[in-house]
Amino acid sequence: MTSNKDQQHWVERAKQVLPGGGFGNFDPSVVIKRGQGSRVWDEDNNEYIDYLIGSGPMLLGHGHPEVLVAVHAQLDKGMTFFANNSAGIELSEEICQAVPCAEQLRYVSTGGEADMYAMRLARAFTGRDKVMKFEGGYQGM
Repeated sequence: MTSNKDQQHWVERAKQVLPGGGFGNFDPSVVIKRGQGSRVWDEDNNEYIDYLIGSGPMLLGHGHPEVLVAVHAQLDKGMTFFANNSAGIELSEEICQAVPCAEQLRYVSTGGEADMYAMRLARAFTGRDKVMKFEGGYQGM
């Protein structure tokens, strides 16, 4: 979806529907319009280096040719299954092979869910019941 609206227009709209006027993890006065490679542009066409990289999954940048080919090939087959599938199993095998300490892995949807599994695993492994939490700690990015 493209628009001819300027940055301030979107900032004002965001203030009406988002707490603090933003998604909560970046300056809400910057509204990103598009990205290509390692760069993003805001609604006023100011160019930035994308240091956020989508909080991780955009490690190869925006519109990487190999990623686009893979995504386009997958679209007709389905986009997300939330159940076992061959591509997910193959990716798990690749990750376990690439990370020496990873014997198995668990796919999760959120940082909180990842923390919950990590705590359960640590408690089961150590036999201890207590978990230390640091005040102000954040489980997300």
